[in-house]
Amino acid sequence: MDMNGAASDYPPRRANAAQSRPPVRYLLMKYAVYSTEDFLADESFQSFVVGTDPAAVQFWQTWIAQHPAKETEFNDAVAVLELLATRQPLPLPEALKQIEAAKLWHSMHPPVAPRAQPALRVGRRARRWASAAGAAVVLGCAGLGLWQRAAAPTTAAAWTSYATHSGEHRQVTLPDGSRVTLNANSVLKLATAWQPGQAREVWLTGEAFFNVQHTAPAQLKAVTAAPANVKFTVHAGPLDVAVLGTQFDVLNRPGRTNVILKSGQVQLRHQLAGRTEELLMKPGELVEYRPAEAQAPLAKRPVNAELYAAWTTGHLDFDNTPVSEIITLLEDTYGLRISVRDPALRQQKLTGSVPNHDVDALLNAFGKSLDVSVHREGNRVRLD
Repeated sequence: MDMNGAASDYPPRRANAAQSRPPVRYLLMKYAVYSTEDFLADESFQSFVVGTDPAAVQFWQTWIAQHPAKETEFNDAVAVLELLATRQPLPLPEALKQIEAAKLWHSMHPPVAPRAQPALRVGRRARRWASAAGAAVVLGCAGLGLWQRAAAPTTAAAWTSYATHSGEHRQVTLPDGSRVTLNANSVLKLATAWQPGQAREVWLTGEAFFNVQHTAPAQLKAVTAAPANVKFTVHAGPLDVAVLGTQFDVLNRPGRTNVILKSGQVQLRHQLAGRTEELLMKPGELVEYRPAEAQAPLAKRPVNAELYAAWTTGHLDFDNTPVSEIITLLEDTYGLRISVRDPALRQQKLTGSVPNHDVDALLNAFGKSLDVSVHREGNRVRLD
C-alpha cells in the first residue's frame, strides 16, 4: 500500500463484487467510514484476523496504524471474529457467514445510550458475551471458516494492542515487568491483566525484541521442564516461542518468521497438518520459517545475535548480508517499495553499520555502498 494513500493492490474484491474493480482511492475512502459490521463482513479483513493471507495482514496492519480514529470499530470486529474461531470448520455459504456474523454483533450490542469508549481496548462488554455465546457456538459448529492456531484472548477479560507506524520504535512494559521494543509496522496484542499463576502470552505481527522477566522458582531453569503457567509465550504466526527469562528477537512478517536468541533458552513449537514439532534453541542461534517451505523441518543455524538486535540501539548492522535481504528489511521497516534497475544488484552483499533513525540518510548510505543513484518519490524508491 502507498503510505500516502495513492496506490494499493490490496485488499482484493469480495467474492460478490462487480467485475470492474473500483478505484483504489475510492476503496481507501470506503474503509475510512467502515462500521464494525462492515469490518465483520469484509473477506480481506477476515483473512487478516485469522492470518491466512499475508497480504491482508500487511494491508490492514498498515491501514489501522494510519487511521487511529477507527481503532474502536476495528478492534471490536477483531474480537468478534476471534470469538468465532473454530478448529473444525464445516462448509457454510459465504453470504450466510457475513449475515450471521452481523447478527452476532447486534446480539452483543443491544441499543443503549451512547458513551465514550477507550481506544485500543475491546471486550469490555462482559455482560453481553454470555448472551452471544450461544450464537458463537452455533456459528463455530456451522463453520464460519475462521480458524486460528492460537487465537488471541477473546473472553470477557479486556485485551490491549500496541502498534507502531513506519520508521517508529516503541518501548512497552508488560504486566509482569518484561520489556518489549517494537520495531516499525508492528502490532503486539495481550490480555490487559495477567492473573497470578496463569500463562503469560502475547501475539506478535511484525518484529519485536523481548527482555523477559524470570518469574518461575529460582531452581527451575530449563524451559522444557517448566509447567505452562510459568512460561512466557510469543505467538508468531505458525510458531509458538516459549521462554522463562530470556532476551530474544522475533520477526513475523509476510513470507517468513524468524527467531534469534541472544541469551537464555527458547523452546519453539510448530503445529502443521496434525503434527507438532518442537525445537530447543541456544544463545547465538537463528531459526527461520517460511510458509513456502512449510513441510520442511525447523532448522537452526549459528549467527551473531547482536547484529539482529542492533535496530533497537539506533542502527542497522550488516555482515556479508545480501542486498535482497536489506531491501526486504527496508520495505518492512519504512513502508518503502524499492525497485532495482539491475537485478544482479540484489545478489551483492554488504558489510557495515548505518544509523536507522533517518530513512533518507540511510538510503543515501545504501546507494553509495552500492555505487548507484537513489531516486525517491514518497514511498517509492528506485535504484539506478
